[in-house]
Amino acid sequence: MLQSFRESIGRWVAIAILALIAVTFVFFGIDFSLTGTTFAAKVNGTDIPLFEFEQELQRQQSEYQQLFRVDLNDELRREFRRNVIDQLVRTEALTQRATDAGYRVSDQRVGESIRGLTAFQVGGVFSIEVYRAVLSSQGLTPAGFEALQRRQLGLEELQDAIVDTTFLTPAEFRRYIGLVNERRELAYALFSVDDFLDQVEIDDAAVAAHHAANGALYMSEETVDLEYIELSRATVAAEIDTSDEALRSYYEQQQELFATNEERRPRHILMTVGEGGPDEALARASAALERARAGEDFAALAAELSDDAGTSGQGGDLGWIARGTIGGAFEDALFAMQVDEISDVVESDFGYHVLRLDEVRAGDVQTFEEVQDELRAQFQDEGAEALFFDRANQLADLAFDAFDELATVAGETGLPLQTASAFSRSGAPSLFANSAPVVQAAFNPDTLNSGTNSELIELADDHVVVLRVTGHELPAPQALEAVADEIRDELARRAAEGLVTEAADAFLAAVAPGAEDQTVAEEHGGRWNAPLWTERANPELPTEVLAVAFGLGRPEAGNPTRELVPLVNGDRAVLLLSGVQSGDPEDVPRELRDERQRELAEQAAAIELAGYVEGVVDSATVRIPDEVLNPQFF
Repeated sequence: MLQSFRESIGRWVAIAILALIAVTFVFFGIDFSLTGTTFAAKVNGTDIPLFEFEQELQRQQSEYQQLFRVDLNDELRREFRRNVIDQLVRTEALTQRATDAGYRVSDQRVGESIRGLTAFQVGGVFSIEVYRAVLSSQGLTPAGFEALQRRQLGLEELQDAIVDTTFLTPAEFRRYIGLVNERRELAYALFSVDDFLDQVEIDDAAVAAHHAANGALYMSEETVDLEYIELSRATVAAEIDTSDEALRSYYEQQQELFATNEERRPRHILMTVGEGGPDEALARASAALERARAGEDFAALAAELSDDAGTSGQGGDLGWIARGTIGGAFEDALFAMQVDEISDVVESDFGYHVLRLDEVRAGDVQTFEEVQDELRAQFQDEGAEALFFDRANQLADLAFDAFDELATVAGETGLPLQTASAFSRSGAPSLFANSAPVVQAAFNPDTLNSGTNSELIELADDHVVVLRVTGHELPAPQALEAVADEIRDELARRAAEGLVTEAADAFLAAVAPGAEDQTVAEEHGGRWNAPLWTERANPELPTEVLAVAFGLGRPEAGNPTRELVPLVNGDRAVLLLSGVQSGDPEDVPRELRDERQRELAEQAAAIELAGYVEGVVDSATVRIPDEVLNPQFF
């Protein structure tokens, strides 16, 4: 929500620079055609418009920044440009392939698809007024959106044709189940570092010698001392006046939000103006009116005659319409009708309509008492948001003007001046749940070395802070006394790991067919884990042991396979694999078996589809201007 409130240059300097730029434009002009290409790419000679590329690029970059709250560097911007152009090239190449292969989408299919989109429905029913309003808000016309939908459906049919022809043989599925549901019998002896620590003694001389040789490994963290002022929407929400008097005033201002206007649900038959001109369309509408008034079923007539592909399949049903949503002669006629009445022919921007009114839903106004609780929450939320934004602007301005101190800022805003000592680059979640932007600002060279106030730092949409650095400690070698215990523990663990390795190797050498594995393991300081049958996933077993066990070949009967397994924590395990049992599809319940078969078929289809798309793009002639991928300026 809050962007940078102040650039590093002053207001008047910025105005002067902009004035100079404006003068340059006025007297010399700019020829934007000289800056580069007019297309983003050509696929088999067909242009991908530059504006289409720029729109999609901006959309994806905005979504990324909103999600991760980071600025885009040049490398990331280039990566976005490459990804977007690759997506557009794939789509264009596939569209051309679908057209060449003869895929065509009928008007009826397009209409059914649009009516099925929830974005255009009210109460689960397609609404023509919502459809037009949504498209208008996105800068689209019905014709343009229907063309996009037709293109998308064609690509889906091509994709479905590839996916539907992918198959999985019974032998492949049995092999899959055999591997996925495979069970193995294993035992292992675990040699834990913790069990050998009591056998290790590290004297003071060894600790001192290690510190002397490796002092650079034991540096203190770089830290700063901070002064800061933070502001959140929660802190200003308490300032909002929510008395009955204030709420009643707000209720009067927002009363339309709690009023339900009268709504009417009509059906219509639309005759659009085609090659025959307005007279032909009017004549068709008049003929439809005559048949409707003669008693023919209106919904059937709409399905037969209406040119509105979006509603004809629903008998011309337009859904619920409130006054003011459509306007013009159409709305005037609709709100002058009685239920079951059929109108005269009505002209609109879309053509000629014949209307029938099916239902009327009266309007209503909720009283103040009915909505008081809802009103209070909404009023406080809106007030807090506006106040927070104003206070955040004020905080940014005051911090900018104060330059290198925050005490006066705290006094003027009424917010407490807080301090933090030894704030490190690793952050402090106890102070700031989102420490990353604070670290970035505090250790920014401009803030770090000058003692000046930072810009407004956004921790969340409703939480900001300004800060200044009051002290700075660089990393420095820590004295032996400060790190002696850490070094002693580290050396002891290292020595214990050596003993663990020796014990595991000795057990591996001593254990043999017919030996008492548990007894031998305990003699060497290990803990024996008796044989068990396990599947590939077993949270009770070390992941490293499972991974090695299922990577070994089948053992000989009566002669377990033995393998030393290092664990990431320094422990060692000696694995004894004694049996392998392949999964049997018949052991899997039918419902689960069918589900797994579908999953495997979908995976195979996805791989085949990806290969097909790659082949289509590789076989296309693609030209991408270098300035699209590597612009001179970002």
